[in-house]
Amino acid sequence: MIERNAYIGGCDGVSAVSSAELIGEKPLGTMAHSLMICVGDEKKAFKAFNAAVEPEVRRVALVDTFQDEKFGALTAAEALGQKLYAVRLDTPSSRRGDFLKIMREVRWELDTRGFRDVKIFLSGGLDEYDILRYNSYADAYGVGTAISNAPVVDFAFDIVEVEGQPRAKRGKMSGKKQTFRCPECEARILAPFNDTEILCPCGGTGEPLLTQYIENGEIVKDLQSAQDIRRRVMSEIENRTIEPGA
Repeated sequence: MIERNAYIGGCDGVSAVSSAELIGEKPLGTMAHSLMICVGDEKKAFKAFNAAVEPEVRRVALVDTFQDEKFGALTAAEALGQKLYAVRLDTPSSRRGDFLKIMREVRWELDTRGFRDVKIFLSGGLDEYDILRYNSYADAYGVGTAISNAPVVDFAFDIVEVEGQPRAKRGKMSGKKQTFRCPECEARILAPFNDTEILCPCGGTGEPLLTQYIENGEIVKDLQSAQDIRRRVMSEIENRTIEPGA
């Protein structure tokens, strides 16, 4: 479910097979350090991967298991030639140093040897701030820990209605509520549950967000696919300016 939510939130794909099956996508991944370590030689490992894995799988070579990233990238290019899609840098923080300079070296060496189309893929403890710094050289990222959980959102359950009668403690608004979303400006509007139509200050008509999906243990409404939800999320992100701290 974590990977499903990450995909809906904008990630291009997921790596766990069961997660991919859940959302109806093919799992995405790259070579692993374990492959390099078991084979004992990066060049042989690249060739073994290329020989064994289906042709439609992009060849993303992990280049820093045993050697410097620059020389690892050149080894991958020599082993895979034009089949090489990207090089992956998973350098531990203890060895990373100035990561931008490392990426610049990798990019330079690949370009000077005719591998300008080979992309640079980064992974290893990355978060949104790292990505902003590395975008000048990196083409793709593998992110796990930073999005495996979310900052805590403080909330509490409050009684707001008793046997159909609005009732709540002070400081709380009583009665069942509906949340409407304006399709024009994406504003959220809170209203009494029985309100069927809400006009947004921008002029748009709000759409109710709270919908019943289960009744007496049975699903009574078709569930949206992860792809449909993702398209809506990406559209909202593109059309919304998020203020710091929002």
